[in-house]
Amino acid sequence: MKNFFKVSIIALGFVFFVTTNSFALVDAAVWGGYVFKGELEDNNDDPKGGVYGIKGHYNTSLIPLLELGVGAYYQYSKLKIDITNSDEDITRQTMGLDANLILGLPIIHPYVRGTYSFYDKMEVADYSDTEKFKGYGFGAGVEFTVFPFLRIFGEYMYDYTEHDSYIKAQSINLGLKVDI
Repeated sequence: MKNFFKVSIIALGFVFFVTTNSFALVDAAVWGGYVFKGELEDNNDDPKGGVYGIKGHYNTSLIPLLELGVGAYYQYSKLKIDITNSDEDITRQTMGLDANLILGLPIIHPYVRGTYSFYDKMEVADYSDTEKFKGYGFGAGVEFTVFPFLRIFGEYMYDYTEHDSYIKAQSINLGLKVDI
């Protein structure tokens, strides 16, 4: 809980003390994707499967053409693994802090993204485990303006979380973002 307060205070302080002249004050996005490469500690299986999520940000301009968004995200993953020749599913729910840095060019907007998980729940068959403050992710992507306040995006994300053993996942996501 101590880490949650430290991260929250630093993030909120940084966002609110920087002037707000960004393209949009807030944004919201939904995405779906596919984990194309995964890794479980002490296991040779390569979990793969679908990933879905939502995120929202408060945005501010650091300098002209450079926008910082800080907010929250929720992500759900359903991964297939093969343990002792019987198909098993791993379901994972994670939520936490989400930040992105966007280059605000006229139609195309490349960005980098980082996440820090406050809550991470994993379920496999009859086993369930919940961890707090043990996951993070980072990636890069590009947004395309469709209409003035509507963008589509594609991104690569790397996620890491630690339960009894670590789980790593690399995914490609496609989504829709609304700027307000």
